Formats: sequence, structure tokens, C-alpha cells
Amino acid sequence: MIDNIDLIIYGMISAATPIILASQGALMTGYCGTFNIGLEGMMLLSAFFSAYIAEITSNLLLGIVGAILISVIVGIGMILFTLKLRANNFMLGLALNLLAVGLTMFLGGWLLGQKGSFIFRNASKLKSINIPIVANIPIINSLINGHNIFDLLAIVSTFLFYIFIFRTSYGYRMRAVGKSGWVAKSVGISCNKYKVIAYVWCSILCALAGASLSLPLGMFASGPIGMVNGRGWLAIAVVIIAQGNPLRVLIGAWIFGFASALTDLLQITTNFSPRLLMAFPFIFAIIITAIYSLFGRSSEGEIKVGI
Repeated sequence: MIDNIDLIIYGMISAATPIILASQGALMTGYCGTFNIGLEGMMLLSAFFSAYIAEITSNLLLGIVGAILISVIVGIGMILFTLKLRANNFMLGLALNLLAVGLTMFLGGWLLGQKGSFIFRNASKLKSINIPIVANIPIINSLINGHNIFDLLAIVSTFLFYIFIFRTSYGYRMRAVGKSGWVAKSVGISCNKYKVIAYVWCSILCALAGASLSLPLGMFASGPIGMVNGRGWLAIAVVIIAQGNPLRVLIGAWIFGFASALTDLLQITTNFSPRLLMAFPFIFAIIITAIYSLFGRSSEGEIKVGI
């Protein structure tokens, strides 16, 4: 029983990491009134390029930096299309999500000559955190040991993000842009500047989320399901549930991480259909989001997404 609890806790934290990072990025854009739904595509591109660049350079840090640069270029392109060409940012996000699936499959075949799952043998692997003193303590061991730097970063950044948004003047101005652009402009705030910066931060966080999926494994799975496997959409569900609060993002992501970890355990210990179990986190997300939509409304009957 204790072993199963340890497995679920460990799986919960690991599964929640990319969701937390991507959700924080989506919150940044939501605060500025230009909510980015292209999280899935950004994460997928970052997962591929972080592993590929780490492979050709044999350097883990360069892989992460390369993924961030590519993601930032994509993010800046999206927000410039929105601001300068008046493109619909939701349609851009959907297009990016679809493009990333085909592009990563094409690049894998072109650059690596492989199909399906791409194995990066020269790419360095992320080292796990292991503290011997807690290794024999049930539950505590699964909370601390075996995780990587991305898992730690996701948790710590949540609290830093909360302070940044709600305790700094920059955070106040960013939220002001999303709440009322014309009021923000009347006091000298450049709305476009804050929107561009928000997309840059979103791109960086999505790049880290994508890298957290491929670099610990040294592989990339392409295809319609792919390496990200819907985590970008789960991140959007978390943002809806969080109602603009970064601390709720952490809790919401852990809830979905728990559902994912429970699914993995059930696949090992039961005879349920694996296909049905793989759908469980998304069914769970629909149910939780629907409940929040009913009971988490504002006085005007609208859900506040990221602002």
C-alpha cells in the first residue's frame, strides 16, 4: 500500500511539472488580455528541439537554450501577427498546435532519418535529485528524491510568480492592461509592450515545459498524440480552474498530475482497457472544468481566464 502511495506521489509531481510551467505562461498572456492557446504546439516544438540540439552539441544546457530561442521566436511572431496584422490569437494558437505535429514529424524524418519515436543517444540526461538521508522515509522520499531540476523549478517558480504578479508594480500594470486597455493607456502604460513581454515569458515557460518531457528520457515521440500528449490543453483547463491565481495553478496541476499517476498505476495493477485509462485524465479535466464553470462564475456570469 505504501509503495503504491509513493508511486502515485512521485508520478503526480513529475506529471504536473510541464502543466505547471505551461499554465504559468498562459496566465502571463491572459493577464494582458491576449490568452495564448498555442501551448501544445510550443511545448511540442521545444520538446523536439531541446533534445535534438542537446544531441548534436552533446550539451544539455545548449539544448535548453536552443529550445527557448526557437519558442521565443514563435511567440513573438504570434503576438506581432495579432497586434500588427489584427490576426485572431485563438486561431493562431490552433494553427500552431496543428503545425507543430506535422513539423516535428517532418523534421524527425529529415534531420534524423527516423519515424515515430526518435532516440537521442548522444544527448546528456538530466540528473535526478537524491538525498540519502530521506531515502528510507516513505512518502517523503517520493516527494523529494528522484525528481529533476524542472520539477523543482516548477514548484519554486509558482511562488515567485505569485509575488511578481501581485506584489510588484510591474505585475499591477500587466493586470491593468488586461482589465482595461484604454485606462492603462490613459496613465501612460504601453499595452503592446506588456503583451509582447508576456508572450516572451510564455514562450520561455513553454520551452522549459517541453524540455522537461524529452530531456529526462533522451527521446522524442512524434505523431498525432506526440510527446506532449494533450498536456497543453490540460494546462488551459488548469488556468480556467485557477481563475488567475498562480497558487491555484500549482494545486490544479497536481490534481491532474494525480489523475495521470493513478492512470499509470491502474494500467499496471488492473485489467482495464489501456486506451480507456489513457483518456481518464482528459475526462477528469472536462468534469472538473465543467464543475468550476458552474460554481466559479463572476457576478456577471463570466469565467475569468487568466486575468
